[in-house]
Amino acid sequence: MDTTPSVFTSIDDVGPEWDELMTAARAPVFYRRPFLRAFEHYPLHPVLRTAYILVRDGNGVLQSAQPAFLQRDVDPMQVIHNHYPQALPHTSLLTHVWHCYDTVLPVRPGSEAITPAAVDALRATAADWGARLYGLANVDAATPLAGALSEAGLEAVDIEIGWSLDLRAVDSFETYLATLRSKPRRNLLHDLRNAERAGLDVRVAGADDADLDGFVALARATAAKYDNADYYKPGLFQDFARALGDDMCAVELRIGGRLIGSSLALVDDTRFHWWACGVDYAACPNFSPFYVSFGQVLRAAYASGRPHLEVGRRNPIFKRRYNLTPRTLRAYFGDVAASGGAGGVQPDRLPTT
Repeated sequence: MDTTPSVFTSIDDVGPEWDELMTAARAPVFYRRPFLRAFEHYPLHPVLRTAYILVRDGNGVLQSAQPAFLQRDVDPMQVIHNHYPQALPHTSLLTHVWHCYDTVLPVRPGSEAITPAAVDALRATAADWGARLYGLANVDAATPLAGALSEAGLEAVDIEIGWSLDLRAVDSFETYLATLRSKPRRNLLHDLRNAERAGLDVRVAGADDADLDGFVALARATAAKYDNADYYKPGLFQDFARALGDDMCAVELRIGGRLIGSSLALVDDTRFHWWACGVDYAACPNFSPFYVSFGQVLRAAYASGRPHLEVGRRNPIFKRRYNLTPRTLRAYFGDVAASGGAGGVQPDRLPTT
């Protein structure tokens, strides 16, 4: 297949063909324009340069598009440190950002043969920008993309477990509860009932109305237990979340007006993502605000009508206990120095007016 790669450095310089392809490819929310624009303006971790790498066929039709981020010393999951130490002193061009746990390669349906050209365009951009490492992190190992990336010459390394729930298989909250073993079901119902007796008020708010300052305070306190409070940088995180617009909502829990739990959910065409959560355990002596947050997020996911709930990474004991489905997440990386040096992708030159 004849292909032509090109690179933009701002999502606002890419026309509506990006959005059309993301919809056709059913790409997750992390690939939609609001998330990418928000990350450009309010980067949740340091980024040196941003690339939007497009691959068109011989007729000029966009067949593949991916964001990639040039970074150095950003390795919160210790993937580079543990598996590619030779790249530590150098920059890496990776997709997606580390706040994304659902990395794909958006390709027009029926055009999966474009994958080697898309990988080559990523490698060529990495070489042109002086990066040592290039590739995709947090790819579902069970998808056809995983095999295609291996065939394209990228090395696979298991890095984490992602978790989800198919809401079509358990089509109501009550049906879901019936799938649980007796003790987990009892515990969840116990906490939901105690929260209701305590006067729990549940509010689902949009980005403009959510108490994002309250969320950040709770989330930082929760993350501080794992020495990771700066995952939620004050000010920056609120600005980022507001910029998501309709692609984000907050599920807020209050008792007597006090915020005791807040979850941020990201939404796309088919998925409701439980993306981030903060809770105040000290305010809830008779129940776990985390368990109540899970129950209320699950109810919000059902109410949204989307067929899948995504629950991110980490906390495997809880997620197994509550029948969430695990999937292996892999990094598919390549070493620019071992793959032939500089490439030939040039930035698109937009007409001036």
